[in-house]
Amino acid sequence: MPQNFDALSYRVGNAQVLAQMAHIKPRVPFDDEILEFLQTFSRTLLALAQSREFSDVVSLAFWCRKSALRQMKETYASDGILMGRGVVFHIAPSNVAVNFAYSLLAGLLTGNANIVRLPSKKFIQVNIICQALNQALEEHVAMRELICLVEYNHEDEITQAISAACQARLIWGGDRTIAHIRKFPLPARAVDIAFADRYSICVINADYYLAAENKMRIAEDFFNDTLLTQQQACTAPKLVVWTGEKDRKAAAREQFWLIFDRWLCGRPAPEAVAVVNALANYCRYAAEDPRLKYIAAPTRRFLRAEATAVSQRMLEDHRGDGLFYEWLVDDILEIVPVCGVKCQTLATLGVPEEMINRLIFRGAPKGIDRIVPLGQTMNFSLHWDGYDLLKMLTKTLAFKRG
Repeated sequence: MPQNFDALSYRVGNAQVLAQMAHIKPRVPFDDEILEFLQTFSRTLLALAQSREFSDVVSLAFWCRKSALRQMKETYASDGILMGRGVVFHIAPSNVAVNFAYSLLAGLLTGNANIVRLPSKKFIQVNIICQALNQALEEHVAMRELICLVEYNHEDEITQAISAACQARLIWGGDRTIAHIRKFPLPARAVDIAFADRYSICVINADYYLAAENKMRIAEDFFNDTLLTQQQACTAPKLVVWTGEKDRKAAAREQFWLIFDRWLCGRPAPEAVAVVNALANYCRYAAEDPRLKYIAAPTRRFLRAEATAVSQRMLEDHRGDGLFYEWLVDDILEIVPVCGVKCQTLATLGVPEEMINRLIFRGAPKGIDRIVPLGQTMNFSLHWDGYDLLKMLTKTLAFKRG
C-alpha cells in the first residue's frame, strides 16, 4: 500500500490510515456504527451554508439520512451472512462533482474500508463534502480507519500499488480510462466493477406536458437531469423524444423550451467554450446529415437540433454542453435502435405504462438499465448501471447448521 508517494495528497485521512487499511476488519452491510456516522455526515453537510448553493450536494445529504438508509437496509434484507470484502478502491470520474461521494457511501454501506481518488477537475462541491466528512469524523473517530480520500495526477505507480492491495475496484471514468486502469492487476479474488461510457434518453408525452400545471418545476427537473452537469453525467439525457399527435407535439415543444429558457435565466450563463462546443458538435453531424435541423432559441443557453432519426453513434459521440437532439415519433418502438448496450437511463414524463411495456417487452432493447421519472436520473441507488453493488461489494458466507 503506498505511504510515501510525494504526489499523493490527502483530503480526508492520511498516510497512516492508508497504510493500516489492509489490516481493517470488514463489517456487515448497514453496520449500525456506520449508519450513525452517515447520519452525522448528512446533518453536517446540510448545516454548511455553502451546501445550499448546490442541489447535488443537498440531494447527497438527504440520500444518506438515517431514516432513508434504514429503509434501504430493509429493502436489501438477505437470508445469507454478508460481510464487506475489505478494501475498495474508487476511481471517480473527472467531470462529475459528487459521484465520488456516492461511490464512497456504497463502499461504507457494504462494510468496507475505502480509498477514493477524487475528480481531477476542481469542484466546489468536493471541498464542501470533504469538509463535512472531516467534521463528522471528529465525532466518530472509529470511522477514520474506513475512509481515505486522495488526489494525484497521472502517477500510474500509485494506481498500481493501491490496485494490488484492494479487494474491489470501482472505475468511473469511461471506456478509455477503464482500459488504462485495467492494465494494473488486482489480487486474484478481487472484483473489478467498471462504469463505461453510456448515454441517456428522455421521453415526454405531449398531452401530459400540455396539461401539467407545474411547468416551471418540470423545467427545474429537466435542468437537474441535464445542465446541472452540462450533460457530462451518463445519466444526463442527450436526446428528447416526443410522443403524441403531431399538433400536440408541436404545441408541447414550443411551451417546454420557452419555459425552460425562462427558468434558466435565473441561472449563471454557460461558459463561452460550452456554447462553441455545442455548436461545433451540431455542425459536425449536420454536415453528415442535412436533415438535422437547427432550431433557433431566444438565448444561447442550450442548442436544439431536430432529427428525423437518431443513431447510436450520434449519442455515443455527444459531448454534452447543452446540445439536445429532438426526435418526434409516432411509435415508441422507433427508438429501439438507440436503446443499445450504451443506453443507460430512460427518463419519462407522462409516458403511459403500457407504452413502456411495449418498448421493453416487444422492442426488447439490449440496453436501458433504469427507467425513472424526469428529475430523478441522478438519484443514486445500490442498483446502478446494471450492477447490484450490495452483492458485488460483499462476500456471502455459506453457513449450514448441523
